[in-house]
Amino acid sequence: MRILLTGGAGLLGTELQKLLPMFSPSHQLFDILNPILPKKVDLIVHSAAYTDVAMAETERELCYQTNVIGTRNLASLGVPMLYISTEYVFDGEKGNYHEGDYPNPRNFYALTKLLGEYESRRTRSVVVRCLFKPRPFEHACACVDQFTSGDYAEVIAKEIAVAIEKFNELPPTIHIGTGRKSTYDLAKQSREVIPITVESIGLVRLPRDTSLNTTLWESLK
Repeated sequence: MRILLTGGAGLLGTELQKLLPMFSPSHQLFDILNPILPKKVDLIVHSAAYTDVAMAETERELCYQTNVIGTRNLASLGVPMLYISTEYVFDGEKGNYHEGDYPNPRNFYALTKLLGEYESRRTRSVVVRCLFKPRPFEHACACVDQFTSGDYAEVIAKEIAVAIEKFNELPPTIHIGTGRKSTYDLAKQSREVIPITVESIGLVRLPRDTSLNTTLWESLK
């Protein structure tokens, strides 16, 4: 299968290229805001995104253009797409979210990723909701009262590599993760961090518990 990867220089894209053969052109060769396929491909793995949750509140135009319009443009090429979304499409009020649960983003970044999900449906697509962090954890503090199914990029990349290989067997949306944990507990796996609460951040509206139910993925992989 000939795979085109967007965001190959990013956190997830870097790890994916260690696992599967992919063509990942630079931004200069392939701009998602004006995409022209340099060669025939069978699948687009779309991991390129504006991901700075706090800055997205002020750089809304750039975030929207990248996450929504960029995805629309890629889908218009008519190539099947595996779209990397986020567990942040949920409001975090209950956790253990299933694929069919109602999304309700709490911040602008998450809203654009949800809109990107809708745009990906312009072609045959699989939406993968997940969350990944760099190792070591990038911040000196981590929330004890925020919960996720996310993990470090190299861990989630291995799961997504399996999803790519099983693309034709997957439902339109799939949740991928490694079990519910606090952000603090995840951070402690890679470095010493200071425990804080969500309220103490104050820069952006963060959901409290976006943990995903991954029963469907576990049954398919």
